[in-house]
Amino acid sequence: MALTRLDCHLYRGANAAHDGSSFVAFNPSLQPAQMVFAGSAAVRESVGSQVAYRLALDYFMLGVEAHYAQPAGEARVPGDEGTVVKALEDAFRSANTSVYGFGHKLAAGGRMAASLLGVVIEEGRLATGRVGYGSVYLFRNNELFPFFDTPESEVSKVGDARECPDEFESRRSSFIGSNSMVDVELASVMLQADDVLCVFSRPLTTLNETVLFECLESLSFDTPAAKQPAEVAERLCNEVFTEPESLAFAMVALVGPEAIYCNEVLG
Repeated sequence: MALTRLDCHLYRGANAAHDGSSFVAFNPSLQPAQMVFAGSAAVRESVGSQVAYRLALDYFMLGVEAHYAQPAGEARVPGDEGTVVKALEDAFRSANTSVYGFGHKLAAGGRMAASLLGVVIEEGRLATGRVGYGSVYLFRNNELFPFFDTPESEVSKVGDARECPDEFESRRSSFIGSNSMVDVELASVMLQADDVLCVFSRPLTTLNETVLFECLESLSFDTPAAKQPAEVAERLCNEVFTEPESLAFAMVALVGPEAIYCNEVLG
């Protein structure tokens, strides 16, 4: 049996700036239990940054699609850590190259910048990457595991990053499109049945993490109704954040249980 089931729900705050962020979720090869999620946001109040996040998201998608369009070959093993991480790396490289190149064509080099967060799931393997802001958590066996580390001193500044030129300048090299090459924070793990994956456009404080853990711990995922996480996602965002209505994006995914997936009808 395999983890062929993923129940996920995407959330966006009602007051999120529609000219400053967006997200997408899709299945690049139409295979069971495979998913790609990406969210991008402008990091400053400028037309250049607004164009940058749109380009970053579009070319991230193109990078993933190009990766899965390649012939499998002997080196490509579905669900292998190297394969899934490579898909993520190709997507981030595509996004950064497009934003950086477009900026220089417009003589706006370095000023076109965006934050980008991506997740790829394939054959029970999860890989996630971040350039800029955002957070990803795995809830397993009543324990909460963060994939990225954001210093507490920086968390409070994220919400005001677009209105804080000094903060932008100090982290110029940390965004998509700022330089010809970009450092991507990467993490990977094998998923298990009943794992809960939480993705947010903002990093969490220690207090936020405590509230998130308490919410997940209080939920029961033992019944079929609990496997539908639409209300779970909204509840988590409302509980964890003081201003969930301005949250650019969030995603909650429930994994499993293991099952046999039948995709062929035999006469």
